Amino acid sequence: MTQTDAHALRDDYLTRLDEAMRDLPHGVASDIRGGIVEELEGLDAEAMAARIARLGDPAAIAREAQDEVPDSPRIVVAAPVSAPPAPRRPSTSTRGFAITAALTLSFGGFVVPVLGWFVGAVLVSLSALWKTWEKVVAIVVPFVFGVLSLLLLQFMSFVEFASSGSSSGSGPGPDDVTNNPLVPSLSIWHLLLLFGFLLIPASGLWLLWRLRGRTAA
Repeated sequence: MTQTDAHALRDDYLTRLDEAMRDLPHGVASDIRGGIVEELEGLDAEAMAARIARLGDPAAIAREAQDEVPDSPRIVVAAPVSAPPAPRRPSTSTRGFAITAALTLSFGGFVVPVLGWFVGAVLVSLSALWKTWEKVVAIVVPFVFGVLSLLLLQFMSFVEFASSGSSSGSGPGPDDVTNNPLVPSLSIWHLLLLFGFLLIPASGLWLLWRLRGRTAA
């Protein structure tokens, strides 16, 4: 056999080896092929044929290498962890709650006398959209003014009753229109009391005005 025959034997064997190792990892196949090329390097035709016979069938080499290749690690794709839901804002921090509180403070006392106003005052105090001084102004000022006006009206009524009792012997004169039941009289105390009660709806409307463009911190 000539050297040409030796090259043909080598190339044919390497071609069959490459085909058999097609499914092996590239690094493993390259190492095996490189080792076999070194063993077949420089051999004449007879020695080439003998060495190829000792190496064996390329398919058997590929199967043996496949058995020695460790299993590829299984890649476990973790399920995406959903972000925890954002905490819900308390209802007292919403604009709807604040508007309801202001309207209840303004007109609750007209729907349910006294109790309706107190409910509105509690709702306003719970809302997070107003500052403390705003709540104090809206709740305390109308309440104090109304109570003081009512007390002053009661006091003045008592004084008038006492003075009228002391002068019960004298009848009303023809020009005394203030004692005429057909002519209504409106004293300054009645005006103060009326103003005090008007402050209640005005305070709720003032809170609504202060609420414009405001959101919870």
